[in-house]
Amino acid sequence: MSAKPVILYIDDEKQNLVSFKASFRRYYDVHLAESGEEALEILQATPVQIIISDQRMPKMTGVEFFEKILHQYPKPIRMVLTGYSDVEAIIHSINKARIYYYITKPWKTQELKLIIDNGLEAYRLKEENKGLEEEKNILLLKAEKQEKENILSQFETLKNQVNPHFLFNCLNALSSLVHDDPDLAEAFIVRLTRVYRYVLDLKDQDLISLEEELEFIKSYFFLQQIRFGNSLHMYTQIDSKWLSYKIPPLTLQLLVENAIKHNIISRENPLTVELYAEDSGNFVVKNNYQLRNEKVDSTGIGLTNLKARYQFLSDKKPTFFIEDGFYYAKVPILGEGDAGIG
Repeated sequence: MSAKPVILYIDDEKQNLVSFKASFRRYYDVHLAESGEEALEILQATPVQIIISDQRMPKMTGVEFFEKILHQYPKPIRMVLTGYSDVEAIIHSINKARIYYYITKPWKTQELKLIIDNGLEAYRLKEENKGLEEEKNILLLKAEKQEKENILSQFETLKNQVNPHFLFNCLNALSSLVHDDPDLAEAFIVRLTRVYRYVLDLKDQDLISLEEELEFIKSYFFLQQIRFGNSLHMYTQIDSKWLSYKIPPLTLQLLVENAIKHNIISRENPLTVELYAEDSGNFVVKNNYQLRNEKVDSTGIGLTNLKARYQFLSDKKPTFFIEDGFYYAKVPILGEGDAGIG
């Protein structure tokens, strides 16, 4: 597009065309057409901001031309030049052709320039509003998508975290304890109740305090230790300053469960899980890496969900890696200044 605003002027009288161009070529990039058909050819080749058409033309009036191009070229501002005798007819047709302005003949250069400049401003504002509307729609779609992803993530989290296999194993362990150690069985039931109460209570929450999550993971790990005995250990070292910070609920349970599920746990190869916070603002779940030889039934949905939940809540991302014989899962601890927290 030219640096100057582009104006298309249509008139079947050549003298009027010459006069118009001579008057306005300093200000605008002026294109001339002697008929509606010729104007259509120009529109096909050149983006135009303002179209001014004489009303009285032999094959097609100005209003008829504007009606014809309305749907194909809706952007340009439309103006009609007319004599006093045609004003009433123009007014009746103005809505059909969406004419911005009608100008009576004979026009004066300065008056017409002011009208054209106002039309150009209207064009600019219309394009700007269109851009803002498109940006608004993109943001709304993005927000709707994020909301849906968060809902699905929450659903998948609740569905996949404290799963039926865990409950089945717990009930098996409990059936043995009931006869062998009633007191331990009672403690086991209390912890199992806490685990499932926690899951039910947090089903509508995006975030939970680290303190609450740690209390939950202690109950969860107690149940796992009944199953694995001295082959499974957990150590926590958390500065109290981090306890009021937030993480997505069931984050630690997912990471601890992954460590238990994917690694060998035996008297010869005990598994140790360490939980601690770093000054960098990450919470770390670390375990000695001793991958099982047999294939573990795993879809990877848990970690994918966790990443999606953090993407929804913050610009910080979890990281997972193996280093020096240990597996590290690092998840950001979220505070008041983080995105999505306020």
